[in-house]
This record gives sequence, structure tokens and C-alpha cells, in this order.
Amino acid sequence: MTPKELGTALTEARIARGLSLLDVERDTRISRKYLQALEEGNLEVLPAPVYARAFTRTYAQYLGLNAPSLVQTLPGAKPEPELPPLPQVGREAKPAISASWMVAGVVVVLMFSLGLLLFWDRGGGDVSLTSGLPPNGTTLGSDQPTPPVQQPLIVEPGVVPNLLSQPLQAALSALDEAQLPYLVIEVTNADSALGLVFQQSPPAGTEADDATVVTLMVSR
Repeated sequence: MTPKELGTALTEARIARGLSLLDVERDTRISRKYLQALEEGNLEVLPAPVYARAFTRTYAQYLGLNAPSLVQTLPGAKPEPELPPLPQVGREAKPAISASWMVAGVVVVLMFSLGLLLFWDRGGGDVSLTSGLPPNGTTLGSDQPTPPVQQPLIVEPGVVPNLLSQPLQAALSALDEAQLPYLVIEVTNADSALGLVFQQSPPAGTEADDATVVTLMVSR
């Protein structure tokens, strides 16, 4: 299959599902410029062969096509290894809790109940229980993480803006305003709030050229 035939397959699958390039761009985070290049078989528009394979795989999976098979038709694609299935290993089921632990637990419960009865008989009936929650308006500990301060976005056409700590939609709007193509990668990051950009490439202030693609790492 040639790049033209691959593009035709992608176009027909998209049209059959009633989708526009704008719909695909919104759902896959792939710039319309590159989606259109894939559908036209014009791979020279893409910045590098690795982007052609990555975008084709994402686009084909989104359309419900056989992504690995289509990626193999691209120039420079390497065959994906076929891993043999793992052997089935049977193990004898073991009880989650042994009998000795169950006996020990019963003994602890009985001793605790006996201690409460003795304490109550000695005048300790006025016992109050407090929850582990802090009083209203306070928090436990002083090292709680604070949300990052969002810097105002300064957008110049052809210049990569500073998108760190920005919500994804705000970052994409800024890239559209700067007329820059982009690639969004969502990664689980416990150190960043959900939906915020925590890493970008190239860095802010870079003057873009025809091969520049701004890659955003977003916390999910």
C-alpha cells in the first residue's frame, strides 16, 4: 500500500463515520495540518518519519482500523515483534489468613473487650472519642502541596509560548494563536494537577520553523 492509498483508506474511514478533520483534531490532539497531509499521502509535510508512524497509528486506532498493519506500509517501518503467549502456571490456592492468625485476632479482640469493661467499672465511663479530622478552617501538616501559579500567556506568532502549568485548552488556544502545530501526550503525574501542562518541548521563546512541532506533556 502506497502513502496515497493509505491516505485514501483513512479519508474513507473518516467520512464513513461522519467525522470532519476538526472533530479528529479535537479528539486525537493531532494538528489538522498533519491529518490532511496523511490523508493526501504527502508525508513530506511531517517533520520526521517517526511522527508519520505515530500519527498514523493514533489516527487509525481512532477510526477503528488495523493500526499495526497500516503503520507497516510507511517508509522505514520496522516489523513489530510477535511475542509468544505466556505459559499457564497453576498454583495451589492458599488461604488468605492462616488459622493461627485467626486465633490470635480473636484473643486480641477478647482482651480489648475485657480491658474496656474493667476501665468502665473503675469510673472511666465518661470517655469521649474525637475524630482524626482537623478543626474547621485548618489542615493537618504544613507541607501540603499548593497549586501552581498560572503565569499570564504571552503569545507571539511563530514563537513558542510558555505553556507550563497552563490548562490544556488554554495551551492549545495559545498554540493556535501562535500558528504552531502541536502534539499532546497525556501522562499520569502525581506531582501535577490534572489537565495541566508540566513539560513542553521546545522551550518557551524558541523561534519556530517549518519542522517545529510543540510537544506538550499533560497530567491525567
